[in-house]
Amino acid sequence: MNRTDDISNLFSRFGASSDSYHEFESQFDYKEKQEALELEKAAVTPQAMPEPEVVAVPVVEAVPDVVVEAAPVPVVAPLVVPEVELTPQAQEIPSAPQTSSLSPALQEVDTSTLSEVAHAAPIAELPEVIEVLETPETPETPEAPAVVAAPVTAEIPAAVPVPENLAAPEACEEQPLHVAAATAPAKLRNLLAEVIQARQVEAHVLSEEALRQATAKARPAKCKAHIVVLVSLKGGVGKTTLSAGLASSLRIGGGRTLAIDLDPQNALQFHLGVEHSVSGIGSANMAGQNWNDRLQHGFDDSLLLPYGVLSDDERRSLGSEMTEDRHWLARQLDRMNLDEQDVVIIDTPTGSTQFLEQALDVADEVIVVTTADAASFITLDQIDRVLGATDVRPAYSHCNYVVNQFDASREFSRDMLQVLKRRLGEQLMAVVSLDNTLGEALAYGRNPLAMAQTSAACEDLLLLGEQLKARFEASRAQGIEAQ
Repeated sequence: MNRTDDISNLFSRFGASSDSYHEFESQFDYKEKQEALELEKAAVTPQAMPEPEVVAVPVVEAVPDVVVEAAPVPVVAPLVVPEVELTPQAQEIPSAPQTSSLSPALQEVDTSTLSEVAHAAPIAELPEVIEVLETPETPETPEAPAVVAAPVTAEIPAAVPVPENLAAPEACEEQPLHVAAATAPAKLRNLLAEVIQARQVEAHVLSEEALRQATAKARPAKCKAHIVVLVSLKGGVGKTTLSAGLASSLRIGGGRTLAIDLDPQNALQFHLGVEHSVSGIGSANMAGQNWNDRLQHGFDDSLLLPYGVLSDDERRSLGSEMTEDRHWLARQLDRMNLDEQDVVIIDTPTGSTQFLEQALDVADEVIVVTTADAASFITLDQIDRVLGATDVRPAYSHCNYVVNQFDASREFSRDMLQVLKRRLGEQLMAVVSLDNTLGEALAYGRNPLAMAQTSAACEDLLLLGEQLKARFEASRAQGIEAQ
C-alpha cells in the first residue's frame, strides 16, 4: 500500500474523498533517513520531473473551521527536498483528475502519525489544520529552507449534506427531545385545565341567564283589582252579552270597571258602544305600550280594551308570547297599576285556548256560562276537567255557574234547570232570563241597562253584579291574597 492509499483511507474516515486533496509546501522540516533521501535524488531529477498540475476542486464536504493550538514548532534537522513548484491557488478546471505531487520519500511516512494528528483536533471546529508529522531521527544534516504553501480556500456549496461523523455531538441533539418529552404532559394538563375552566365559566353564565329568565317570568304579585273571568266551552250561550252587562253595572266605591276582550271575534266593543276597528291588545303588545294607553270608553263609564283587528305578524307574536310566558296576562295587568277598588271583566273565546289559560291564571271569580239545554249539559264534565287541572287557576279563586237565556215559558227549560241545580248544587250562582231587550239594544247601539226597570234580563244582571260585589267585599275583609 502506498501513500496515496493512506491518504484516501484517511479522507474516507471523515466521510470525504481524496479528490479534494491538494499538495502544498509545508512550513516544517522533516527528518528523513539518509538512504531515502539519496534514493529520492536518484529517482527524481528536476529535468525529468514534469511540472505538476494542481487542480482545485470545490470541497464537497462542509468542514467547520477548527483552530488547533499546537506547541511551538521545534527546529528539526535540515531536510533536502527537491524543488517543486506549487501554485498558491490553482485555476479551477472542471472534471480534471487530481494528481499527487508527493515525493516517494514523503509517501512512506507512517499513516498512524497522520491519524493521531487528525484525532487530536475536535471535528466540530477545524478552521485551518496544520499537520505536524514527525519521522525517526536522522543524523544531523544541513538545514534546508522550509517550504511553505499558502492555504487553499475552496468554495463551499450552499447545500452540502453533513457526514454523520462530522455532525454535532449526540448529547446536544437528545437534550431538546428530553425537554420536549418532559414538558408535553405539563402542557397537556394546562390545556385541559383551561378547557375545564372555560366550561365552568360557560355553565355559570348559562345558570345565571336561566335564573334571570326564570325570575323575569315568575308569577307577579296578585293584582289588587278584582278579576272576573267568563268562560264557556259551547258557543251561543250569551257569554259576551253577560260580560258587557257586568262591565256596565258592577262598581265598587269610586273605582273603575275594565272590560278586556280576549276573544278574537272582537264583539265586546259592539255591546259597549265602542267605535269599530280600534286598536287592541295585539297592537299594544307589538308596540310595547301599556294597556292603559289603549283603553276605550264604553257605556256607564266603563272602560274597554278590545281585542282589535290584528295582522298576521301581530297574531303570531301574541301567540308566541303567551306560549313562552305562562303569566303573560298577569304581567300585563301588573303594569296597569290597578287599585283595590277596580274591577276587571275578561271575556274569553269559546273552548280551551291559550287565552283561557291566561285568563284563568289571574281569575278571582270564574263564571261558567251555560244554558238549560242538553248540549250545554254535555259540556259540564269537560269544563270540570279543564277547571280542575293542577295549577290552572289560583287556589283562592272561586268557580260558579250562571244559567243564561232561561225560557221559563217552556216546560223542557224548567226541567233542565232542575237538572242543572241538582248537578251543580251551590255552584249555581244565578239564572238570567231570556229577554229580547238585550238583542234590541245591541241592534240600536243603546245601553240595555238604561231600561232595567222594564227588562227581566237586566234585573237579573244587576242582581248578579250585587252578588259578585258582596263576594269581593268579603274577600277583602278576610284579607285573602295570592301568594
